[in-house]
Parts: sequence; structure tokens; C-alpha cells
Amino acid sequence: MQRLFTNQFIAELSLVGMGLDALGGCYLAYDLLGGKQGPLRMIARAAGYVALCFIGYVLVVGLRYAIVAASGMGILLGIEFRIAGINPSHGEQHGTLVLFGFLRGLVLGLAGITVAGPLFGAVFGLLSGIGLTISYLLGFAPTQDYEAESKPHISGHKMLASLWRAVAVGIAGIVAGLLNTPRTYWILFGLKLGLAAGTVNALVGLFSPAIEGWIENLPERRLGLAGLGLIFVGMILQSMQYWIVVFELSAK
Repeated sequence: MQRLFTNQFIAELSLVGMGLDALGGCYLAYDLLGGKQGPLRMIARAAGYVALCFIGYVLVVGLRYAIVAASGMGILLGIEFRIAGINPSHGEQHGTLVLFGFLRGLVLGLAGITVAGPLFGAVFGLLSGIGLTISYLLGFAPTQDYEAESKPHISGHKMLASLWRAVAVGIAGIVAGLLNTPRTYWILFGLKLGLAAGTVNALVGLFSPAIEGWIENLPERRLGLAGLGLIFVGMILQSMQYWIVVFELSAK
């Protein structure tokens, strides 16, 4: 137990708690932020995707990678789906697809630094951006599957898109690892990164219709309740550093 509660892990928990407090405060300030026409629904949308991505990444790769990757990917998805929701009949232009492809590569590169160092992160991010951009240009961008429904569901196109992205990220991870240290470990690690990408994309494909439907029809009072809940969870996470000291669970 003491090995789990290292100083770094305690600091990470506190940072997550602070983020939840800030997000919860935004929910409670809904009216001040412009109501339905303000930015809060964008924030709520992004928060839903951050949580969804975090689940997939933390289960496969780990906490540090998950915090960075989920934050970036969730925000990008929130922006893209907001654009698609405003004008669903308007497909993304090639320039926009390239931009979001490389922005995702940047996010994955930053996440890669947390687990394998700067050189790995730089190569991994660049190759992931190239691979994801190619998959988007082939018709597998997230907005190609935009829906606002009440129930989670999957389709053949979503599954194929998840596979394409998983392969792109997996190859990027293997190549980036082999350029650093040519060992079998890096092949397995690259496959793990690809599996994480595929898992996250499958979760997003499955639950994004329900998230979009929920956001577009969300009563204002529920936003306030959600804000209180986020602040409560954030306070618990921030207080963990003190409880750990009280019960002497931290690593010496």
C-alpha cells in the first residue's frame, strides 16, 4: 500500500482534484457564463469525453499517460463535435482534418513523454499525427460518425475507424520505441498504445451519441447538481494527501 501512495501519486491526485473543483465551479456559474448560449455546454461536452477517454487510457496504459492523453483528446473531441452539432450537414475540410490529426499527435506525444521520455514522445507524436491524419482523410474522422441519440450504439463504420486509429497509433509506438532501444519490450509497448487508442475510440464511438443527446437536452438545474458533485469529488481527492499522512500510508 505504501508503494502505491508515493509523493508523485499524491501530487497527481491533488491536481486532478483541483481540476474537478475548477470544472464544478464552472457548472455552478452557468448563468454567469451565458446560459445555453455560453461556453458551459462546450465545457460539459469536453468533460464527458475527457472522462470517457480517461477510463480507456488508465485501464491499458496507466495514470500519468491517461491524465495527459485524456485531457487533450477530450477537449479536441468536444470542439469537433460542437462544430458538427452546429452544422451536421457540413463535412470537415481537408485543412481541418489535417489540423486535428496533428493536434492529436501532439497530445499523444506529450502523453508519451510521461512514460518513455522526450525522444520517444517526439517521434511517437509525429508518427501518430501522420497516421491519424491519413485515416481522417480516408473518411474515418470522428465527426464522420457524429450522432445525437439517446442510447449508446455502435456501427460497422465506427468499428473500422477504431481499428484504423489503433493500427496507426500502434505502429507509431513500435517505431518510436525501436528508434530508442531495439528490444522486444518496445514492440509490446507499441501494441499496448495501439490497444489503448482502439479501446478509447471504441468507447467514444459507443457512447458519443448518448453524450451528445444528453448535452443538447440537458436541463440547467442538472448542471448545477453536476457541479456540486464534481466539487465534492475534487475535495475528496485533494484531501487524500492529508488522510494518507494521518494513516501513515505514504512511501518513506
